[in-house]
Amino acid sequence: MDQILGSADLVAMFEHELRLCKLKQGETVLVFTDPRFPHPEYPPAAFAAARSLGADVYLMISQGDQKFDDPLVKAAWCNANLILGMSMLPRGIGSWMYTETHNAALHAGARVLMVQEPLDVLKRMLPNEEIRRRGLAGAQRLQQAKEIHIVSKAGSDYILRKDGRKAMYQCGIADEPGRWDHWPSGLVTCAPLEDSAEGVYVIEPGDVLLGLWRHAQSRVVLTLEKGKITKIEGGPDAYLLQANLERAGDEGAFRFAHAGWGIDHRADWAHVGMDSESKYGTVLVAIGRNIFDAPAPFSGLGGKNVSEAHFDICCRNTSLYLDGELIVENERFVVPELG
Repeated sequence: MDQILGSADLVAMFEHELRLCKLKQGETVLVFTDPRFPHPEYPPAAFAAARSLGADVYLMISQGDQKFDDPLVKAAWCNANLILGMSMLPRGIGSWMYTETHNAALHAGARVLMVQEPLDVLKRMLPNEEIRRRGLAGAQRLQQAKEIHIVSKAGSDYILRKDGRKAMYQCGIADEPGRWDHWPSGLVTCAPLEDSAEGVYVIEPGDVLLGLWRHAQSRVVLTLEKGKITKIEGGPDAYLLQANLERAGDEGAFRFAHAGWGIDHRADWAHVGMDSESKYGTVLVAIGRNIFDAPAPFSGLGGKNVSEAHFDICCRNTSLYLDGELIVENERFVVPELG
């Protein structure tokens, strides 16, 4: 009964979100999920909302260990106008967004929206024009840059190159063909050149090890050389991070996937998830897989790393420079139009 009532409460929210994604009468919507998805009330609510807006809606429930190179899955994804991804599959690589099937769907013209955060987060960080404005302005500035320099009082001091790589932003709205987004989210990021990372990256207690779904409890120091993490030092968190990356069994697990900053003032640092990546003025990086591309402007990463690992890390009290210009300083935007 609780799930049924929850679905009823969600329908209006999904209708609002689908309007933002410019869902039109007669378009085809694919709601994709799996038996292990932690919010089973979302698919029926989304189904009802899309039907109420006049769309043709299909619900696809995959098996719990689905591989995304399956021909049936790929055919369904590549023939939908709007895809609502409500699944954590395939596990270990940052979910379905880093699969060739997802890339193919985007290049076929699909609009793709990830929905997997808890209900209170969906409500609190409902997409709006302010977050979209910050995201677009940030992505435009990041796209022009060639070098990212990240420093912190904790001891971080490292450089990433992105010559020629695109920039992307997330605001929770997938409103044009070939665009992916995540409701809720608010961030700007890019995929640095995989061999470019140089320096020292320090993770402090209280920062977020999103790959472990918790806040760090001990200091971790990463040594970066020629794009690769060559040393992980510290206590229990260092050990767990090392073990997580080694589990992938490939060299790419120790190279950066993407880097950027959060732009949503409504994000709650106490909640580990998209709040962590979206928190206003914080710096986020990811390690591992980044073969995610999209034809829409400021969407997709265009990375080359095919690792089986993907591990996000989010840090407060950190400063970020683009081509020597200070952009973010300890959770404050120095460039006013980006904040």
